[in-house]
Amino acid sequence: MLQMIDKLCTECSALIENHEKIQILSAVHYNLGKTLQDVENIVALPNEAAEAEEMLKDDSQLLQAYESLAILEGTSSLAQQALQSGAKLKLEDTHNLNAYFNKVKDTMTRFEERLWSLIRNFVELGHNNPAMLVAAVRIVEIQEMVDKQLESSGRAAVPMKRYRKRMQQQIGMCIQDMTAPLLQRCSQLAAAGEDTDKRSNDILDDAHNFVSQLADIYDYVSPCFPEKYGIFHVIWKQYHEHLAFMLDCVGACAEQLANADILKVMGWVNQYSDTLRDLGIEEDELGFPTGSERGVGMLTDKYIERMRQQLNTWFTNILQADMSAEPKVGDDGTISTPGAVDFFRVVNAQVNVVEDISKGDMLLKTGQMAVRVMRDFQDAERRYLEGELGVEMVCAMVNNNVRCYNESMDFAERVEDSLDDDHKGLLDIEEQCRGFLELAKSATALLVKSIFSDTAFVDLFSKLCCSDDWKQGTITASILATLGDYLADFKRMLEEAFFKRLCEMSLEEGVAHFMAAVVTFTRAITEEGVQRLQSDRDQLVAFFSQHCKPERVVKLAAPLQDLIDVAAADSVDTFVLTYTTLLQVAPGISPALLERIVQARSDLSKADSREVMLECREVFATKHSNDSSEAPLPAKGKNTTTPFKVALAAAKKKPGGGDHALGPKGGSKSEDKALRTASVPLVPKAAVQASKPQEPVMISGIPKLEMI
Repeated sequence: MLQMIDKLCTECSALIENHEKIQILSAVHYNLGKTLQDVENIVALPNEAAEAEEMLKDDSQLLQAYESLAILEGTSSLAQQALQSGAKLKLEDTHNLNAYFNKVKDTMTRFEERLWSLIRNFVELGHNNPAMLVAAVRIVEIQEMVDKQLESSGRAAVPMKRYRKRMQQQIGMCIQDMTAPLLQRCSQLAAAGEDTDKRSNDILDDAHNFVSQLADIYDYVSPCFPEKYGIFHVIWKQYHEHLAFMLDCVGACAEQLANADILKVMGWVNQYSDTLRDLGIEEDELGFPTGSERGVGMLTDKYIERMRQQLNTWFTNILQADMSAEPKVGDDGTISTPGAVDFFRVVNAQVNVVEDISKGDMLLKTGQMAVRVMRDFQDAERRYLEGELGVEMVCAMVNNNVRCYNESMDFAERVEDSLDDDHKGLLDIEEQCRGFLELAKSATALLVKSIFSDTAFVDLFSKLCCSDDWKQGTITASILATLGDYLADFKRMLEEAFFKRLCEMSLEEGVAHFMAAVVTFTRAITEEGVQRLQSDRDQLVAFFSQHCKPERVVKLAAPLQDLIDVAAADSVDTFVLTYTTLLQVAPGISPALLERIVQARSDLSKADSREVMLECREVFATKHSNDSSEAPLPAKGKNTTTPFKVALAAAKKKPGGGDHALGPKGGSKSEDKALRTASVPLVPKAAVQASKPQEPVMISGIPKLEMI
C-alpha cells in the first residue's frame, strides 16, 4: 500500500512541474474545437440557407423560415465579426468566405420581399387567410422584440431591422397603389368639361367602395394585429389623406358642378363621418380640412353663395308680388300678404335640404347664410316703407313682420336643435329676429304718423288752447272721437300686441301735440284754462285706458300732467320744482318755451318772472350738462327726433303745405280714400268739421320705441 502511495505522489509531482504546458495544451484544444465548429457552421450556411429558402415556397412555413434565417444571420454576423477582428486572410480567401455569408443575406432579402408582399395584401388576407396575416405580423412583432434586446444590450454594431416601421410604410404604399386610379381621375376632373357631373358621380362610387373597405379592415384585418399597434387608426389615416386629396380635386371644380352634385359630395362626406364614428374614430379627427382653399370648404362656400343669390332673387320677387297686390283680409279682420309665409317657406326648404346631409359645419354656414338673407329681406322691406304705401299695406307689413319674428325664432330653435354638439351655440340670429320687430315698430310709427297728419286732425290741434270751441271741450271731444274711429279700424287690421303699441304711440303723439299747443298757442293762462287742460289730460287717460294698461297710460301722459303743474305753479319755488320734474320726462321743454308760459301768467310780477326764469335756466343747464356727460352718442344714422319736437314744429307751421306720410300726395284722409280702393274703410265715423280743407303737415321721423 505504501509503495502505491509513493508512486502516485511521484506522478502528481511531475504534473505540477508541467502545469503551464498542460493549460496551454488545453486552451489550444478548446480553440481548435471551437474553430472547427465555426468552420462547420460557416460551411453549413449555404445548405441551411437553401433549406430556409425552400420553406419560403410554402407560406405556412413562413415563421419557421424566419426563425431559421434569424439563427443563420446571427451565425453569419458573429463569424464575420470574428474574422474582421483579428484574422489575416488573403483576398481570395475573403471572397470565398463572403460567398457563404452572401447566401444567407440573399435568402433573408427574398424572405423580406415575401413578408412585405403578404403585408401589402392585408385586405385580402384579412378576409380569406387571416392565419397567414397573423403569422406575418407575428414575425414583425418578434423582430421588434429582438431589436429592443439588441438595443438594450448595447450591440450598436448590429443594425436594427425596424420591421414595425417598415410594415407601416408597406401598408401606406399599398393604400397609395389602391387609391392611385381614383386620384388620377380626380386630377383629370377639371378638364372633364360637360362630363364633370358624370365623372364626379363615378368618383363618389369609388369613394363609397373605399369607405366600405374601411369597415372590412376594421372587422377582419385589425384583429390580426396586436392591439398596441393601433393598426386600424394607422390604415385609416392613410385612407383619410388620399380621400382629402380627392375632395380637394372635386372642390377645385365646384364652379362646374351643379348644386345637386355638390350635395351628393357633401352627403358622401356625412356618410363617411357616420361610418367612422361607428368604427370608433374620435369626433375631433373625423372631419376633412374645411378651409376656403380645401375641397369641403370650396364646395360648401360655392353652394352657400348660390343659395344666397337664389334666395335674394326669390324674396325680391315675393316682395314685388306683395306690393303689387291688394293685402288679404283674414277671418279675424287682420290684414296681411303671403310674403312672410312664402319667404320663410323657401328659407326652411333650403335648410331642410342641407339638414339631411349635415349637422355640422355646412348646416351652420347655411344657418348663417339664412341670417344674412333675413337682413337683406329686412333692408328691402325698409326701402318699401321709406316710399309711399297705402295704410292697408303698412298694416300688412306690421302683421307680416310680427309673423316673421315668430318664424325666425322657430327657425333659430330648429337649427340649434339640429346642429351637433361642436356647433351648438354658434348661430347668432338674435339681432335679425329683433330686426323684424323693429320693422313692425317702424311701420306702426308710420300708421301713427298717418293719423296725426290727417288734414282735419291737424286743423283740430291748431285750435287747442286758443279757441272758444276748445274752452267748451268740443275740440278735445272731436280729437278723441276721431282717434276712436281710427283705433276701431286699426284694432281689426292689426295683431293685438301691435295694436296696443299703436295705441301707446298714439297717446305719446297726442300728448306731444297737446304740449306743443300749450307752449305755442297759449296767450294767457287762467284758472279756467288750467282746469280745461286738466280735463283734457284726464279724458286722454280715460280714453286710452280702454286699450292699454292704465298704469302705462298714466306714465305716458305724465309729461302733459307735469306741464299743467308748471302752468299752475303758484310760487317761484313751485315753478322751479315742477319744471325740474318736467325735464325728467320732457327734456325738450327749453327755457325759451317755458318763458312763453311764464309770460302768459298775468298774475306774476316782472321780478317774479325774472327770478323764475333765472333759476329754471340754471336747472336746465345743469340737467343738460349731466345728460351730455352720461348719455352715449347716438348711433350713426339713428333718428333722435322726439314726438314733442315733431309736434312743436307742426304747431309752429301755418296751415297749408306738407305731404301725407302715407298714401297719395295731397288731400285729406277722406280724399285719399277716394283715390284708392281700400279693403278696410279708414274714414272716421265721428264727424270732424274743419273750417276749410288744408294740406296735411308732414310728420317726419320715427320715435324711438321699446321692445314688446
